[in-house]
This record gives sequence, C-alpha cells and structure tokens, in this order.
Amino acid sequence: MGQGIGVESIMWIALTNGWLSIVSHRDYPDTLLVRARKPEHIQDNFPEVEVYVDAGADYPYRANVLRTDTADIIAGILVDIQYDNFKNNVEDYDLADYLGNVWHVMYGYGIPHRPNTSSEEWLNETGGI
Repeated sequence: MGQGIGVESIMWIALTNGWLSIVSHRDYPDTLLVRARKPEHIQDNFPEVEVYVDAGADYPYRANVLRTDTADIIAGILVDIQYDNFKNNVEDYDLADYLGNVWHVMYGYGIPHRPNTSSEEWLNETGGI
C-alpha cells in the first residue's frame, strides 16, 4: 500500500456533512465500499457515484468507489478544511448530536492517556458516559 496510513486502516470518517464507513470491497480488490446510514452522506461527498441500498445491512446506503477515487475525494475534503472547531461546523442538528456522543465516548477513552488527569477525576466532573 502507499505511504503513511493504508486505506485498510480507515473505517469510520466523521465529516461536517455526514458519517461514512469505508471498507474493502469483498469482490473487487481495486474498490472500496463506501457505506452510510443516510444516502446524502455518500451523495454529498461522492456526487459522481451511484448509491444503492442493502436494506438489511447496518449501513444500508452503499457505493462502490475505486480506491484511488476514494483517496482523491477524501484528500480533497481534508485540503478544503477551513474550520478550527469540527463540532461547531456540523449544520445537521441530529448529526451534530450523535457526533457529540461519539466525541464524549472517545474523550472518556482518552482520559487514562492524558497527562495529569485520572479516570476518577473525569467521572466526577462529567458523570461518566
């Protein structure tokens, strides 16, 4: 795989306009399966792809995207970042609420790894997760 983090290392991508799960396609080695729980999360970020539905799946909205195209699109999103606070730039209220929950859980995960902070302090301050 290329330099840095391989595409296989990525699964979830939180964006200001969506939440994506990206995994290797089982049948097409040059393709990634871009998945979402809301079709616009794919359509808004991958406007050239065809979104299809797998109604029984955890992520029902899906698109088959070449690995190189996926990398180009995600790289473009990164290059275009203008905000200095991710959470304050999510316009969809429901998405912002759920992303806030993810942030909270991951903040809790990070507490034992923070200098000069204990899990007990965090639980006392926040009431836990």
